[in-house]
Amino acid sequence: MRSKSIIYAAGMASASILCTSFCRIRIATAFSPPLSGGLTYHANSKILLLRASKTSSEVADQSKRTKPFTPSKFAALMAGEVSSPSSGFESLRWDDEDDNASIVRRRGGGGDDVVHTAVLPDDEAPPNSSSILPSLHNRRALYYHPSLLTKDESSSLQKAAEASGLFEEFDSRCAVVIEDGMYQDQDKDTVSTGNAPSSSTIASLLRPILDTTIVPWAREMCNPSLTVADALIRSYDPAEERQDLATHYDNTAYATVVVALNDPTEYEGGLFVQTGANVNTRKSVPFSSPGDAVLHRFDVQHGVNVRSGKKKRFSLVIWFGEDEDSVVTKTVPWVRREAEECASVHAAFLYAVNSQSGLYGVDTNVQLAKDYYVWASDRGHGLSAYCLSNLLFKEACSNDISTEEQNTLQEQSLMYLKLSAERGLAHAQHELGVTYKQGYSGVQSDFEIARYWLMLAQKQGHGASSQILNDPSRWEVSHL
Repeated sequence: MRSKSIIYAAGMASASILCTSFCRIRIATAFSPPLSGGLTYHANSKILLLRASKTSSEVADQSKRTKPFTPSKFAALMAGEVSSPSSGFESLRWDDEDDNASIVRRRGGGGDDVVHTAVLPDDEAPPNSSSILPSLHNRRALYYHPSLLTKDESSSLQKAAEASGLFEEFDSRCAVVIEDGMYQDQDKDTVSTGNAPSSSTIASLLRPILDTTIVPWAREMCNPSLTVADALIRSYDPAEERQDLATHYDNTAYATVVVALNDPTEYEGGLFVQTGANVNTRKSVPFSSPGDAVLHRFDVQHGVNVRSGKKKRFSLVIWFGEDEDSVVTKTVPWVRREAEECASVHAAFLYAVNSQSGLYGVDTNVQLAKDYYVWASDRGHGLSAYCLSNLLFKEACSNDISTEEQNTLQEQSLMYLKLSAERGLAHAQHELGVTYKQGYSGVQSDFEIARYWLMLAQKQGHGASSQILNDPSRWEVSHL
């Protein structure tokens, strides 16, 4: 058997990022509970859900819905990625740069009255596949609104976040303002603890911006019943190491809005989208000025790569549930719905992940997870093939099945690992290279084949592959 890391679900909830940080896939959906740190839920806090018919300030006091002290799910949110290419990415082009018909004009609201769009491609289905393509294949979209917020609004939010002390409270470099539909600022009747970090000032600035600008725009572009689930301000310092956020899906957010708070020319890099399995499908998302905003749905893989710059990068991130009920119940009905409708390989993948681990109101059903992994893999989704390989390998390690069943599962696992590697997934390429180097999973040890796959992973910035390739001692026969 090959020694293989098994993926685990630990994403980021609507901070939900199925953070597929690979080699372990952090499923950007809800974080694994951190061991310590986090924000306090006050027993008399008010839940201020943004409803379609009311502004946040009009929502009635729901103080009966309270929580004891609980670490914030964002406390473990760390910048950093196992593998990342060292060079920049090609910039995403908005479709209207070539075709004015692609411009979406707003029906109202402040700022620029034009919203630019970019339609994202999907990896191609295998040429010999007779599978019917999903209805949303090659139809995912990003929406870009220049100057959704004014420069003064953006600057005020940044300064309030820096002054709050929340960036230093834990290493996550984020100031959480709303979590699970609840503002995190202290209730007016709560006794102040002096200089303790607080999001009160940020919340007072963000409330009217959400009510009058961000929420109406997001609902107009995406879904009229969107409800804010989480909001935070992220900081990335080019002077520090590992200022990346791994490629991931926002599994628990129906839609995500990202707003640039400071001048994008002050740093190099930032938000990117990755449309396929290979890193070469990454495109940087161009922001022109503070206040520019991008909206995408849960089916778009994305991440952050800050390489250098004079100043830090600050961004406001808002995660939306499909409606108020999904925020209150912490469920993701849109994932299941689009998966069952065969609308998207991305929804099928996320539903498989949720079914495999029993996440977000989905019952644990490993066989159902396999079915959806297979369905998405058959239509070109390399990450589904990789996850299925891991799942099958884990089952092959069971002592409760016969040797024949173990061998069959191991062969199937290797088949899907090869398939994922061929589709360009760096972690699959790395593991396949190790498999051939060590002679795992019943394959004959072959250094030439091993180097081939490890070099492909290395080209995508996979650090572990580079270490193996550059260490002669790792290639001595005695090392096997």
